[in-house]
Amino acid sequence: MNSDPNTPLTRAEVIALMTKQKSPLALSQASIDGVEYDVFTHAPNDMRDFFNFSNTHFGDDEFLIYEDERWTFREVQRKSVALAKSLINLGINPGDRVAISMRNYPEYVLAVEAILAVGAVAVTLNSWWVSEENEYGITDSGARFAFVDHERWDRFVPSGHLLELGAAIARPLGELPEDVLLMADLFEPTEDEAFPSIKIHTDSDALIMYTSGSTGHPKGVVLTHRGIVSSMLNFACIGTIRVLQGENEEDREGVQRWLNGGAASMDDPIAARFPREKMLVNVPFFHVSGLHTMLFLSYRAGRTLVLTYKWNAEKALELIDRESLTRLDGVPTMLGEVLNLPNLDQYDLSSLVSIAGGGAARPSEHVKLLKERIPDVLLGIGYGMTETNAAGATNWGEEYFERPTSTGQATAPLIQIEIRDPNDNVLGPDQEGEICMKSALNMRCYWNKPDETSETLRDGWIYSGDLGYISDDGFLFITGRAKDIIIRGGENIACLEIENVLHLHPSVNEAAVHSAPDDRLGEIVYATILLRKDCSATIEDIQSHVKSHLAAFKVPSQVHFMDEQLPRIASGKVDKITLKKQAIERLREKEIQEK
Repeated sequence: MNSDPNTPLTRAEVIALMTKQKSPLALSQASIDGVEYDVFTHAPNDMRDFFNFSNTHFGDDEFLIYEDERWTFREVQRKSVALAKSLINLGINPGDRVAISMRNYPEYVLAVEAILAVGAVAVTLNSWWVSEENEYGITDSGARFAFVDHERWDRFVPSGHLLELGAAIARPLGELPEDVLLMADLFEPTEDEAFPSIKIHTDSDALIMYTSGSTGHPKGVVLTHRGIVSSMLNFACIGTIRVLQGENEEDREGVQRWLNGGAASMDDPIAARFPREKMLVNVPFFHVSGLHTMLFLSYRAGRTLVLTYKWNAEKALELIDRESLTRLDGVPTMLGEVLNLPNLDQYDLSSLVSIAGGGAARPSEHVKLLKERIPDVLLGIGYGMTETNAAGATNWGEEYFERPTSTGQATAPLIQIEIRDPNDNVLGPDQEGEICMKSALNMRCYWNKPDETSETLRDGWIYSGDLGYISDDGFLFITGRAKDIIIRGGENIACLEIENVLHLHPSVNEAAVHSAPDDRLGEIVYATILLRKDCSATIEDIQSHVKSHLAAFKVPSQVHFMDEQLPRIASGKVDKITLKKQAIERLREKEIQEK
């Protein structure tokens, strides 16, 4: 290893330094469900330790800003402690599931903290879901209680009887419904800052987050305390690597002193030695990109989060200007909208230090445009899944500019990435296959879905359903998907789920759903339909039908009616490759005509 402290280290040297035996980030082996993994030896036991860490080291600092409300870490801790005690008084026990469905209000943060701190499991329902989807989520998870904001309560009424202990409403709009609690009454704070001392096993369940895949119904991804904690520490290593490979000698020496502190350094907030981040939260907390990389990472970083009622590019720029935000993350759709605002130059964005993205592929032209329109910021992109606690690969800085179509290298030190063929053979550099990831961050299972679990999680490896290759210098490139899903503006959508709904329409004989490219959203939902003989339906009829069963983002943007049977492949399955090619051609012709 390079012994000159004045010389930046190589990536391999940094990883060796970070994980040495006397480092706070030292690695050891642990058996989880019969599989051996690398783990952080000195990691906190559970997420409650994360919450307490932030209160101890950043208590009086601003944590949450929402419109004209400003909450410190200590205020959040006291209210979360009060809410945790209320959950126990309501009858919530360790392992019980508690659902959350609301906007990114401060109350969402309180709910997550309180649920996890008492050893219960937070079920983060998609807040765009309609009644039918909410009923599925509550039934599938077995949630006993729910926190809901008032504007979503109507969607819970049909399934409210399934909640054994009832529900509490946040931010009521008028009178409370009968037999529903006011959430604010449950977190009336005192001076108490200590969560109930309930024993939490590090491998116990903490979250059930629903994600769409190639199957019909969304799957509940079960994430444990160890998995989440490991993910947060692994993400923090990105910054450690960057500093140790950087040119600032003082910063390098400071990080090396922290690493030399051993296990004790795990309770030393190294983030306090660097300029504090102030971040816009523009992704829903029911996504790992919102909950993990925005909220959970803030507890050890002392980061201030600015919450918004809903995404709006103009409003985002106003907040960056007014609050001197230092970081802007989001799906490429959001950042594309910011870049294309004609009045971008009217806002003071000089406080921005970094811009990152994930959730979907970013067009390479966005990278060039970001550099041109918002220079002097650190740019990056990440690749991960709900099933991997958001982690996977990351690409930052000059390496990102050099390889704008790559999602980067496996995030050190815990993530392993391999490319495998259909026969499970590990492929070499530049060979395309399925992206597989192994780490202690991986999900425990899909809730109530053993078959789907065994298909996706095998011997500790997550089979992502994404296709890609790794270059000879270790950079991951995503080339497509093996699974039948659409990624619309960062939202995963199962084609089969929409097809099942379409076939409920009395006029539909055959229906196939696939993606079509879109400049703003990346992909849109496209449905090709053959109607029954002597039946009729309009595009609006089809869209209205789907909207009555599924969230609005799953409604097909484009619908095409065919006069003959949908094309088949040799096995008899619908030929979606041909349908997608035909759809793209139709959209191109339409675009030319409109010009």
